[in-house]
Amino acid sequence: MTLNDLEINVIRSPRKKSMHIVIERDGTVSVQVPESIADERILSILKSKEYEIHKKLINWKELNKEQIERQYVSGQSFMYLGKNYNLQLVEGQKRNLIFKGGKFLLSDKAVSPRDAFVKFYKEQAKIKIKERLLLHQNPGNKMPGKVEIRELPTRWASCTPTGNIYFNWKCVMAPMVVLDYLIIHELVHLEHPNHSRAFWDKVSILCPNYQQQETWLKRNGVKMTI
Repeated sequence: MTLNDLEINVIRSPRKKSMHIVIERDGTVSVQVPESIADERILSILKSKEYEIHKKLINWKELNKEQIERQYVSGQSFMYLGKNYNLQLVEGQKRNLIFKGGKFLLSDKAVSPRDAFVKFYKEQAKIKIKERLLLHQNPGNKMPGKVEIRELPTRWASCTPTGNIYFNWKCVMAPMVVLDYLIIHELVHLEHPNHSRAFWDKVSILCPNYQQQETWLKRNGVKMTI
């Protein structure tokens, strides 16, 4: 759908009760809407919110000025659990990438350094998320049928209608408190599939300072790149 030359991705969902406009991490604009709403009604609402949309886009551009283009050279920093650790190239190292002594040790023979980092983050995300899921498991919480670590271009995590949860491998770059919030957020979606008042009430009980974690993601999410 186009709004004065601005392309907007319309996402229909039977779980949605109202419209929700989102500026995705890649700068694209999406609107999540109830399944039955007519295109004419969507466009009418978007026109009424055009100023708000452009304001959000300006804010996105400001935040993305801090995006880091990382190089795979000694001294470059990489995020892990909310902290930055320097990279060191190592001659003759058999494994492509090792995290040891507060440093990332990268073999000088690694064919694809980025792939080595992605593999590391995926492995650590799987370990950490499994540990934290057990921590948040209690009789009052539903648990997912399946949990997977994936490449999610525009989401930190996603909960499917069938009760599966997918996490972006980049989540493990964030501090543990932020990772906990993302886990709690998706666990609550198992009970409340949309962002209703009941959803946020449950989140605030399980994670009283969740606004701080959302703010951290908004300010630092752009830095969680390799």
